[in-house]
Amino acid sequence: MNRNIFINMENEIFRGNLLDVGLNNQGIVYNIYKQFNDNVNVEYISGRDEQKNIRENYYDNCILLFSFDKLCFNFKKKNFIKDIYKYLNKNGFLHIWDIDKGYSKIFYADIKIAIPGGRLKKIKIRDFNILKDSSKENTLKLLKHYFKILDFRNSDGIYYIKAQKKDIV
Repeated sequence: MNRNIFINMENEIFRGNLLDVGLNNQGIVYNIYKQFNDNVNVEYISGRDEQKNIRENYYDNCILLFSFDKLCFNFKKKNFIKDIYKYLNKNGFLHIWDIDKGYSKIFYADIKIAIPGGRLKKIKIRDFNILKDSSKENTLKLLKHYFKILDFRNSDGIYYIKAQKKDIV
């Protein structure tokens, strides 16, 4: 069954250097970021090929907007989290908006995202892979070694996590 979901990102503020990880995000993060920053410095990474251009210990924020669920296996997700940990500076933040879909489930939704300037961006998410765990519980478990969870929200099959890089040796 198709769901209609609304996410309000009009008041999201990201300061400093920003790493936007994802596919087909339609400039959503860029439009939010440029609203509150004069010197726009957004780095995009949408695949392993672009990883060589990303600096370590540099970014203040990393955004995963409906991109974490694209990784099918937990070992890939865990390695991805390790990479993000390396890219963020000492006090860096990770922001994740993603679908809450466990094993044996499907996800089918039209999502409207309100961004600054009173504009709406629309995206469709279709995930019919019943062998993949994109649940909030799984994501929180994968993050706990590298990140401290500062904020967690869950509604309409979508979750948001704000986490800060831990100081681990």
